[in-house]
Amino acid sequence: MDQLPSKDQIRQWIAENPTLASKRDIAKAFAIKGSAERIELKRLLKELELEGAVTRRKRNFREAGTLPPVSILRVLEADAAGDLFAEPAEWQGEADSPRVHLLTRAGDPALGKGDRILAKLAPVEGEDFPYEARVIRKLGVNAIRVLGIFRAESEGGRIVPIDKGGMTEWRVPAGLTMEARDGELVEAEQAGPKRMGLPSARIVERLGDPTGPRAVSLIAIHQHGIPDQFPDAVIAEADRAEPAPLGDREDL
Repeated sequence: MDQLPSKDQIRQWIAENPTLASKRDIAKAFAIKGSAERIELKRLLKELELEGAVTRRKRNFREAGTLPPVSILRVLEADAAGDLFAEPAEWQGEADSPRVHLLTRAGDPALGKGDRILAKLAPVEGEDFPYEARVIRKLGVNAIRVLGIFRAESEGGRIVPIDKGGMTEWRVPAGLTMEARDGELVEAEQAGPKRMGLPSARIVERLGDPTGPRAVSLIAIHQHGIPDQFPDAVIAEADRAEPAPLGDREDL
């Protein structure tokens, strides 16, 4: 059997080839052909994953703490200088999710806080953000949302939904809690696939005391299925609307 690559060699290759990082791609890169060698490669990849050196998304591996070249992002508020930033819609790293600087161009769709976009990313150095991105297209804000009580844990926490007919709990990874306190009412959106049997969520708003007036109203709206967000098509139509001409009317 030929000498297999070390785990460091595999990790370095994954980091240098983020678009060609399936198990088949890795086997081809290191000329691994026999069944015994492929089984050993599978073991090495599993060890790297358990050690936190790489993460796996479906069939592809990538270096831990990094984003793929094309990612779904969630738009954040503009900073004091007017620069627009975003964060990954799904994040499985142990550290806080990275900020991504959005480079907008003429013809790009209008973006606001909470919008979801498909974007092409490029790493940058010497800045207080690790990536820059250009918008490929706007996806809207239709992530699955949940309203519930936050239960803090040593690593992130859990959300117990108000709607008892839905999922029993959502897992909130460390870095996606918005520093919510135990017992607070929070609104969250789905932020990744299930792990340990629970769907992953990101808290998007802290609503405070669940017995407060605003919280009671939101709970009633949620429990009765009353829509409290406009569909993307309605928002888009509103964005296209222009002021009505004065015509023959008199401005009072």
